Amino acid sequence: MYDDLDFAATGMPGLLRGLIDPDPEVRGVSLDAMRNVGDLDRMLATVPFLLEVLRTPGVPGRDGIAELLASIGAAGNWPFEVAGDDDEFGATVARIGRARQLIAGGDLLGLAADPDPWLRAAMPPLLTIREDDPRVAEVFTSRFDVETDGDARRALLDGLGRIAARTGDAGIVAYLLGVAAAAPEASVAAAALIAAARADPALVPVTGAAGLLERAYAEPAGFTTETMTGAVPEGRRAPHAARMIDGLTDALGPRVADRGAILRELLGSPHADVHGDALLGAITLVERWRGEHAEVIRAIGRRLSHPDPRVVGHTAVTLRCWAPLTAVVAEPVAAALSTLDALPWRDGLPTWTVPSRSEPPGLHPTLEVLARLADERALPMLLTTLELRQRPRDSGYLLARYPRHAERIVAAMLPVLSAPRAAGRHGIHVALQAFGVAAAPAVPWLLAAPLDDDAATTLGRIGPAAAEAVPALRAAATGDDARLAVAAAGALWRIEGSPAVLPLLAAHIDGPWGTAALAAIAELGAAAADAAPVVATVLGAPDGDRWRPMHAAVALWRITGDADRTAPVLTAAWHGNPHTRNAIVAALAGPGALTAGPLAAALEPLLRAESADPRRYGARERGWSSNQVTNDERLLAACRAALAGTGGVPA
Repeated sequence: MYDDLDFAATGMPGLLRGLIDPDPEVRGVSLDAMRNVGDLDRMLATVPFLLEVLRTPGVPGRDGIAELLASIGAAGNWPFEVAGDDDEFGATVARIGRARQLIAGGDLLGLAADPDPWLRAAMPPLLTIREDDPRVAEVFTSRFDVETDGDARRALLDGLGRIAARTGDAGIVAYLLGVAAAAPEASVAAAALIAAARADPALVPVTGAAGLLERAYAEPAGFTTETMTGAVPEGRRAPHAARMIDGLTDALGPRVADRGAILRELLGSPHADVHGDALLGAITLVERWRGEHAEVIRAIGRRLSHPDPRVVGHTAVTLRCWAPLTAVVAEPVAAALSTLDALPWRDGLPTWTVPSRSEPPGLHPTLEVLARLADERALPMLLTTLELRQRPRDSGYLLARYPRHAERIVAAMLPVLSAPRAAGRHGIHVALQAFGVAAAPAVPWLLAAPLDDDAATTLGRIGPAAAEAVPALRAAATGDDARLAVAAAGALWRIEGSPAVLPLLAAHIDGPWGTAALAAIAELGAAAADAAPVVATVLGAPDGDRWRPMHAAVALWRITGDADRTAPVLTAAWHGNPHTRNAIVAALAGPGALTAGPLAAALEPLLRAESADPRRYGARERGWSSNQVTNDERLLAACRAALAGTGGVPA
């Protein structure tokens, strides 16, 4: 049965024995280790043994084994993490399918009524693997009527919700709503609401939901939980209610206003567990869904006056990536930052920096929140960072948000630019590029060191005021460093305005820096007419290149105004790679773009659909970007402005 499992090589025998060890600490360590086994095939090969143990009455740790089997059986995403050729990929997919068949055919339904309440609570996620077996829902509903353990009751409801979400069974949803209305325990009623919302969020009533959740979180625990260090009391008032707040609000999906109303009320709770889970729900709401979030953000911002600086820091971390939405809490953020600024420095650093052992210091998130809003109150502190012995790594990027103060900032930069500091150097370039001609006093510094692509790009952004850099840029534009050559050629165009750089840029279209070359060619516009044929060849770039066709289409539109050829490519990029959307709208917002004509007509449906979509573009269940909210808000604003330019009315 286990011929394909190399126990000696993997140490699996010890782990498998540890899963059923009488000592709960040993079981916990073994279970964690099994969850992190890197070899999927060997993990799958343990399924028959795990099923055999699971069906053996009285063996300790069966609840952990049930959870482990459920995670294996739900591993639909695992094949995409498998390296190797198509044959190996297909073999692994087949192994997962066989594991699911083994689990589904394991005659496990009777374990829903096992004498061990821990096992009963662990079984529903495992039993829902039997996707097409109507008996599972029947077992869950009949068992719920007689089940006395709270965890098991909630698990049965969760299992019913999973089945309904997969099958669309309206009868199960109605049953769950009935339980939510009748259950005497608030946590059970809340679990039923969450399960129903996952299946059909539109049917779930939310009146009184915040109060119900408050009561669920106030229920006495009445038990201890086995952990790796033994049985200890839970830190929460109601550990069985953990994550119910964000569980319900997340499950409500597009009901953004209803979610916000629930969260606003719960964010004001004095209880840390309630407020903490509400904060998790608010983070998901703001970062994945569009809508009117001002009141939710204000409710979060009230924590900035908390006496515990750790709470203030955690709150500011939550807010720091949400510009421009955080404008509504600029005052409490500024007050919290002012309190920090009044404290004595530590080890030569202000208290609004965050020391690091292995890299330059960071900036306190309260300062980041204000700086991302370009709030004037953050500027003096950002200027101070230029004088610190260790320049915080993000100060240059944040200074770039203050072009109105470009001359003052550049003057403050000049004394420290001559001292080479690796940390923050790219950020300084970003700031100088944002300041344009106002950064001209920095040209001697830019030319003092060997030219790189950052410096070349910065010189180009300064424009004709950087004319003394032309000889160095010409030499770089014909050099062997392709990245630098493209940046230098683009800079020459911005400084001199001569189309003589066109052949230099066109030579790199098919190379590794082709997207940068196409972006530079787009700036030439009609002056790049000679390059139109070679640009057109990139419209059908090979699969896997998610950016170059879009840049080629933008360049061709700028050069020729040919909407018939460019609109389909831009439309395909818009749908195929959501991250191109900001670039498309920004690139097409220049002279002659999106004001009239066939290209505007072709893109208007995309802009209108984007404006009406309740989800943030590119939002993923897994993964996160610090610019997700900011980029999405920028996209929305650009789409609405473009629609106004076409005469359209934003949806």
